[in-house]
Amino acid sequence: MPGSSNDNEILNSALAELCSDDVLVQNEGVVAVIHIGKVAIPAVLPLLESDVPEQRAQAMYALAQIADPGTVEAFQRGLQDQDERVRAYAAEGLAHIGHQDALTACLHTLNDAPDEAHLDMTPAVRALGQMGMRAVPALVDLLMNEDEFTRLHAQRALVMILDQRHGFHLGQGFPTPEAEEQVRAVWKDNGGYDYSADAATRAAAVAKWRRWLEAAEK
Repeated sequence: MPGSSNDNEILNSALAELCSDDVLVQNEGVVAVIHIGKVAIPAVLPLLESDVPEQRAQAMYALAQIADPGTVEAFQRGLQDQDERVRAYAAEGLAHIGHQDALTACLHTLNDAPDEAHLDMTPAVRALGQMGMRAVPALVDLLMNEDEFTRLHAQRALVMILDQRHGFHLGQGFPTPEAEEQVRAVWKDNGGYDYSADAATRAAAVAKWRRWLEAAEK
């Protein structure tokens, strides 16, 4: 816990905001808790037992962003929560601390808690997109999944990985126009995969992605 009375007041205020009924105030509290960091964890953990799903979700999101290895058990328990947001943030937390189960957890929560403004983005998509090549084999497998949202999210994560291989950084973009063109060329050369295309078209593209993966791993 924070050492001074002022620190305690700041933490208590942040927790009160996080538990507010007002979503905007909740978000302010989450940002404050994340800023406080590791010392806030003991006070945040009890919120994971709340009967209010919103509080559990906000608490898990904060813990995932703080990303302290000491919260691994909380992340693992969170994967079993009834609320998809809690599950999604728990998986993201495992990814942030580099846990060995992170890839499996993110694949299991791939479709959980999509962004309302960007349905192709979920916490697991974000995390998988940061994992690099080790996530690609599983993502390529999912490109032929029967569920359209699963294909959409797998495609988005694969695009993120490909972008990063060519120097893309969030908030900065590609290092050069040529790098962005290279990404487009790779996607086109591998069949221009589209999650909404018919099965035969997708299968042809996936076959090319498998060959690309074999070459990239050599």
